[in-house]
Amino acid sequence: MDVSTLYLYALAAAGCGVLLSVVFSDLVPGVDQIFHPTLILSFVILTSAFGFGLEHLTAMSSLAILLLSGFTSLILTTLLHLFIFVPLAEAEQSLGFSEQMLEGRSATVVLSIPSDGYGEILVDDVSGRISKSAVLFEGPPLDQGTKVIIIEIKQGVAHVMTYPNQWKEEMFV
Repeated sequence: MDVSTLYLYALAAAGCGVLLSVVFSDLVPGVDQIFHPTLILSFVILTSAFGFGLEHLTAMSSLAILLLSGFTSLILTTLLHLFIFVPLAEAEQSLGFSEQMLEGRSATVVLSIPSDGYGEILVDDVSGRISKSAVLFEGPPLDQGTKVIIIEIKQGVAHVMTYPNQWKEEMFV
């Protein structure tokens, strides 16, 4: 069997492994903490792809091609881990928020809310500003710039009301 055929088989097997890893990754919890299947399979894919290409494009020995493609794959897989996987894992934990976390928070009306329709509010948060569609929970229509409190969120729409007068005097003066 030719060496380039082995590279091609390894490439196909690693590609099938990626597909299986994506489909069945949730069946075995914690497997990515023991070893990282994505990194291992990406190393095999890159090594076999470089090896297959170098076998057809150069006249180097098969051992030299294996070592060169393995070293190149190791560098690229390390860069993939450091600059893609690690930031994605950290971003997933820090950027997520629940809409229910917005209940009870204050916001500002940016698009007037009529008594029987939709408007828009803006919630200031530590990580930025969150814009939500809004309807009235109770009370008169609200103009732009009005300070409101989010009572509840149903189906992605904030139900808001203006602060009672005694709260306005204490909080916004």
